[in-house]
Amino acid sequence: MLIRHWRLLVFLLVFAQLVLVNKLLWDAHPPGLIKPVVRVLAPESELVHSRISPYGPGLERELVELFAEQAGVHPIWLHMDGPGAAWDELRHHRADLLVGVGYAPSRPFLDSLVTPVASGPIYARHPVGVVHQRRHHPPQDPSDLCRRKVLLPENPLLRLTFLQLLDDVDRNGLSLDDTTCSEAPLLTKEASLPVQLAAMVETEARFTLVDTGRFSLWGPFYADFQLAHSLETTLEYRWFWRDDRNLLAPKLTEFWNNMIQDNELERIQDKYLGFLPESSDRFALLHLLETLQRELPRHGKTILKAAQRYEIDPLLLIALIYHESRFDSEAVSRTGVRGIMQITQVTARELGLDDPMNPTKSILAGARYLRQIWNRLDHPDLSEWDRWFLALSAYNQGLGHTWDAMALAGSLGLKETSWNDVKRVFPLLSQRDYYSKARHGYTRGFEAVAHVEAIRYYYYVLHGLLVLERPEGKHLGRLGRPGLLS
Repeated sequence: MLIRHWRLLVFLLVFAQLVLVNKLLWDAHPPGLIKPVVRVLAPESELVHSRISPYGPGLERELVELFAEQAGVHPIWLHMDGPGAAWDELRHHRADLLVGVGYAPSRPFLDSLVTPVASGPIYARHPVGVVHQRRHHPPQDPSDLCRRKVLLPENPLLRLTFLQLLDDVDRNGLSLDDTTCSEAPLLTKEASLPVQLAAMVETEARFTLVDTGRFSLWGPFYADFQLAHSLETTLEYRWFWRDDRNLLAPKLTEFWNNMIQDNELERIQDKYLGFLPESSDRFALLHLLETLQRELPRHGKTILKAAQRYEIDPLLLIALIYHESRFDSEAVSRTGVRGIMQITQVTARELGLDDPMNPTKSILAGARYLRQIWNRLDHPDLSEWDRWFLALSAYNQGLGHTWDAMALAGSLGLKETSWNDVKRVFPLLSQRDYYSKARHGYTRGFEAVAHVEAIRYYYYVLHGLLVLERPEGKHLGRLGRPGLLS
């Protein structure tokens, strides 16, 4: 009986291996070839693997996946235990690529490694910032960081920045465990920013140093924390890889050259970061949450009905309504558009909307109008999100003016199917030199850009509240349906 069980176990193991190999064979391109593997080392970060962004899997992850597709390799993600260990992983051939770190050791250190390490171009710079809990006053000068509890994550550049700040108050040569400070800094292992902010509360730390790029992503969900100062020191992001004549090195160099030359890097960065304000307005966010709490019980069923009928993410529809009218069904703009969806009289007639001030009719008509625009923006090179952003711009200024902006982008050597490129030229259509040559004439292109970016931000906040299961987002209820949009 025991032998029979062992034979069955061996058979199952062999069968599982065959299934795995078969999957690798048929997932490969072309079929029958197994892709080489690239081992990618990365810290835990919203910039690497996104939890809260509705716009994609994460900036770094999208870049890696794009490289993998172009290079014909398969990425395997490895967790980075700490900054010191990262270089050991590269040196000992346990990793091939390091991404998502905003600092680098000195060039002599990299050159001293047994396995040489190369680096790509700097593709992002984020200032170091000082964050404080709102119930406390922000630091008045660098000496406050010595007189109050400061939490420092395990990031060499952030800790060096802390020492440099103390140098400004004549503390040259101070070490992190120096007892001349009335409050020695609290050191913690680097982790995700939410863990860092939670540690501030648990330890009653007054201040912490952050990567402002990462903080801008999480700021809307942590209203009790505020960015007090952005410092001159910046965290510089680039990729690092083994440069020991392996086949990946020239492909990585070529990848980055093309990403920068074709402006594709800028487009991807804009998708994840381009809509974020310089700082989160706590009162504006509170107004958003209070409005949703008050209005969604009243309009939720209509929003869900419109979203299902016209295949629009209900959270995106909520963001549009909030930006258009703040859910005021009697709103009338200075240009004469009316109702909760701010529909013009001409568009209302085309949609058969007899009463724009009726919120139920207006929501259904507005959703139908947005879907009609989206359908007409049929272009083979349009990604789904670029198509939605352009549709939102057309909702604001009219489809003809959006086509004019797309054509203008193309005439200036930009990518007419990229919202990032189109929004650079849209404001030009309010200038005579440009609108006189456009098919549909003058338009307030700057308003179209502000309109889209605001909705992108509200949608980002709503999606984050939902996936983080924050109590502030409980009124979104069953309206949130992640996955309706890619």
